[in-house]
Amino acid sequence: MQIGLYEFLEKVSKLKTVKEKINALKANGNDTKALRTILQGAFDPSVIWLLPEGRPPFIQNQLVDQETVLIREINNNKIRYFIKGFHDNLDSKKRELMFIQLLEIVDKHDAELLCSIKDKKLPFNGISLQTVKDAFPGMINTQ
Repeated sequence: MQIGLYEFLEKVSKLKTVKEKINALKANGNDTKALRTILQGAFDPSVIWLLPEGRPPFIQNQLVDQETVLIREINNNKIRYFIKGFHDNLDSKKRELMFIQLLEIVDKHDAELLCSIKDKKLPFNGISLQTVKDAFPGMINTQ
């Protein structure tokens, strides 16, 4: 069974040293479009979310084994509807409804992850901007 993005990042955040965290991010096999999208969403200042801050009202998915749903949705480019530069003219209410629908189909922990990165943070401590920049040089430009 493949682990989800939330579970992977949570495990990385609990590693003891920064070097271990960098190595885990680089070498785990989770260095995918989905992982990079999540990290850019949380840390890259050029990624501007077109959604209001805070947790929207949604019903958490209670199904088990939904960890791959978010990965699939990211790989199918569904996240770009919520970021400036793609369909900017989409009605904001429609965009918010689409986001809520996404939150309701992904694993409940991945929904928490999405709500956090939308507000430019991760839902746990231990993975910093510098750690991500060291693991993936050139992926995030903060200048």
